[in-house]
Formats: sequence, C-alpha cells, structure tokens
Amino acid sequence: MDFVTLGMFILDEIHYEPPRKPDLDVMGGAGMYAALGARLFRPPPSASAIGWILHEGHDFPLHIKSTIDTWKTTCDFIQTPTRETTRARNTYGPNGYRAFRYLNDKIRLDENSLTLIQLSSSTYHLICSAHRCRNIIDGILTRREAEVKRQTDLERRHLLARAPVFIWEPVPDLCKPSELGDCLDVLPLVDVFSPNLEEFGGLLGVSIDLDQPSGWAELQKRCEELIEPTHSPCRATAVIRLGEKGCYVAQPGRQYFRLPAYYEQEGPVTAIDSRAGDKREPADQSQGRVVDPTGGGNAFLGGFAIGLRHPEQVSMREAAAYGTIAASFAIEQVGVPTLGLSQSGGETWNGVSVEGRLREYIRRISDVET
Repeated sequence: MDFVTLGMFILDEIHYEPPRKPDLDVMGGAGMYAALGARLFRPPPSASAIGWILHEGHDFPLHIKSTIDTWKTTCDFIQTPTRETTRARNTYGPNGYRAFRYLNDKIRLDENSLTLIQLSSSTYHLICSAHRCRNIIDGILTRREAEVKRQTDLERRHLLARAPVFIWEPVPDLCKPSELGDCLDVLPLVDVFSPNLEEFGGLLGVSIDLDQPSGWAELQKRCEELIEPTHSPCRATAVIRLGEKGCYVAQPGRQYFRLPAYYEQEGPVTAIDSRAGDKREPADQSQGRVVDPTGGGNAFLGGFAIGLRHPEQVSMREAAAYGTIAASFAIEQVGVPTLGLSQSGGETWNGVSVEGRLREYIRRISDVET
C-alpha cells in the first residue's frame, strides 16, 4: 500500500452563526480527510493502495457508505452495532472563532488496528500525542519485523522489510510547552512533523503573527530551534500548515521555503455559506471558493504523502504542491468533494481534473519564483 492513516472517521455537526442552520451527519475526521487527500491522486486501480479504518456504529448513514465505496480505497469497515458512530461538533463564530468537541466516546486506532495488507504500507499518517506516536511507531515496526520472519512470499517480505515514512500530526489539545520535551524526543523517529501555526506556537509557548513584519523571520527562527538541534540528530522535516497563507517547510540542513495556498485570500479563511449568495471571486476564476476549512490540513497531509512517495522522486517542494492541491478540494464545500467523470472518461472532483489543477498551480508558483 502507498498510504495508511490511523486517524479516525467522525460524523460531524457543523454549527454556524445564526441564522444559518447547522449541517448534520457530515463526513469528517482527520483519518477520512487524510485518506481523501491521498485518494485524489490515486484513481482506480491505484485507489486500493490507500488504506484507512472506519468504525461503523448502528447509526451509520448508508448514503455515506455508498459514497466511500465509490472511492475504491481499501477502507476497513469495522461494525460496532452496540454503539453510535463517533460524532463531534464543530462550531464557527465571528473573528475566526472555531471550537471542537466530541459528542460521544471515540475509538482510538493504533498498530493493532492494522490489517496485514495495511501493515505493509510505505507511508503512515499518525495524529496523536508524542507519547502515543512513539508507541505506535514502535508497535508498527515490531509487527512488521515479526511478519517478515513469518512470510514465505518474497515480495511481501520485501514490502515489510523496507523502512516506512511516518507523518506525525500532533493533536491540538496537547500542543503546549509542557509537551515540548516529549515532542523533541519523538522527532528523530518521524519523517514529517506537521502542526498548524497555532499548534506550533502553542508547543513553543509563543505567538507567531505572520501579518507582522517580523512574523516570517520568527517562524524561521523557531523552526531552526526545533529541527536543527545541537544535542541530538533530527531527521524530521517540519511542515507548518498556515491555512490561507499556505505552508512553510523546513528541512534539516536549513532548506526552508514557503508555498502559497491554492486559494489565496485577503484575511482569514472562514466558513462561507455557498447557498447564501457569497460573491467573492476565487483565485481560479473558473472554479469554486473556500466554503468550509474543516479537514483542509488533514487532506494536505494525505496529498503530501503521495507526492513524497512519487515514483519519480519528486522534491519536497513538489510534495507540498500535492498537499496544497489536496487541501483546495477539501475546502470547496461542506463535507467531501463530488467524484465524477469528464467527457473523455477521466476522473474529476467537483468537475475538475486533479492533475490539471496541480499542473496549473505548479506553473503559477514557478512564474512567481522566476
């Protein structure tokens, strides 16, 4: 497999400022959006190389299962008929306010949740605390090592013996200075560390305002402190997700760069009701606009992972471009984009070719650089 996420599936309630009514039973969760971001770049038959896990409660909507089935990913549906599907509430308010809380008990995923097929993945997406990140990585590697010894199939043994890429997304609630030590301890074990800007600042106990003249220099300085340590080796690339400002990538060896978001806006990204007559023009005049930012960062990491493991060995900059395009599709609507076919039979999402949008974006950022 190319990509497996250990993030969860969640049925979301999304609440807005009155008088807009809430959206209920919306497909959500970090795992679902990460799988979506990866799936965008893997049409069938390669779609089956995208793996994720979903606990299906007694209240799971059949139309959502039908939607997921059309993606042709390797989604492991685990039926839990004695409980509800994991649910959460997202609340948006004025001045960029956003709150999140679970509405019922959640079922965490770890290395023991993986099927044998998922255990051979080349890339894993983890969203958890630093402590759980270490335990899950150790568990995955231990299971793979044990399975190599049992396997007689040479190809499967080769897949299990190779070193997987680990992409770690810290949980927001634990991005605080008291967790920094554990974070630094786990960085040598992961390949990509990706908080958003608020989470990154929270870990370091600082506030980084990119609208201030010193903001970008402050961000670079803090990245240097994190991934260029003098006391221990660090292999992790920091990918700081910046919402409407794009992303900032810091590779060990002081290779740093920023990419803009696909949809660049004046001011913060906020939830927009596409049914309420909002007339803002998008960056791409022929396409949609930012409707709901939920899941954009998770989708970014799914797309980033596929770019990172591209058979043509694309650069970290190109991998970030994959992530940027994945995020753009995730935020054009409440929930997930619509899968379809073009007149020529090619796959589209929201009526748009993913590869076409990627090419357009790479041209755009190349023109800026030159």
